[in-house]
Amino acid sequence: MADDVVSTSPTATSNSSAVDKQELSRELQMVLEIRPYILKCLSLNHDINNPLAGIIGYGEILSEEESLTPEQKGYLNQIMTCAERIRAKINELCEEKIALQGQLDLREVVELLSKGKPG
Repeated sequence: MADDVVSTSPTATSNSSAVDKQELSRELQMVLEIRPYILKCLSLNHDINNPLAGIIGYGEILSEEESLTPEQKGYLNQIMTCAERIRAKINELCEEKIALQGQLDLREVVELLSKGKPG
């Protein structure tokens, strides 16, 4: 039963507060370090997906063309497959970066640091 007792002494509270502030400081530093990469990823996502949308769109239009030879249809299929793979990879990369940013919410870290008492 004695193991169930939780210490609420000022020393335990201040040590916990200092540890929390250190953890929040590490999280803040991580957010600040990855933020440029997340922004670059979002920019790349936009810059790459726009031309890919055109490639895929025109490829779909061309695929409806009845005059294509089997060889041309094969080439078109390869173009479409490659474009879709590029789109999937860039989305996967950005989703990972965005998920990481979501785990490290800058506003929450700053708010908690500003409310913390000096350790």
